[in-house]
Amino acid sequence: MKKLVSTLLLSASLLVPMILSPVAHAEKRAVNACGCYGEADSCVCEKKAKCGCPGECEPKGCEADRQKQMQKEIDAETKRAKEEEKARNKAKEEAKDDDEASDKGAKKSAVKPMGARDKKQFLKLLEAYLAEHPEAANKMLSEVRSEL
Repeated sequence: MKKLVSTLLLSASLLVPMILSPVAHAEKRAVNACGCYGEADSCVCEKKAKCGCPGECEPKGCEADRQKQMQKEIDAETKRAKEEEKARNKAKEEAKDDDEASDKGAKKSAVKPMGARDKKQFLKLLEAYLAEHPEAANKMLSEVRSEL
């Protein structure tokens, strides 16, 4: 009889902790897709638990991993936007430089209208040249210019 009582006590002392353990409770509780369940104000997760349940019970570190991934995406998007802005600014500068160069070329080749004083001076110079070179009187101005 003593053996039977001691055997029952030993069995009961081994079975009671197993029944009351959290693993036994996990089987009874609803486990989410991540492999975790909420207990009071904390989460209890199985060994095979994984991330993927935002706002629910998750293994530790899942929120930090999500934040890191979000920051990487933000950094990549910011970098892409800066590169696009830089390319646009470069294209604008090149277009502006081309416009300025064409404006300068146009200003150099543009003929300014002569005033009355300039016309008189040009006429005197032309008459002086023709006095020295009478054969140029029958030539076109472009021919005289090419000879000079």
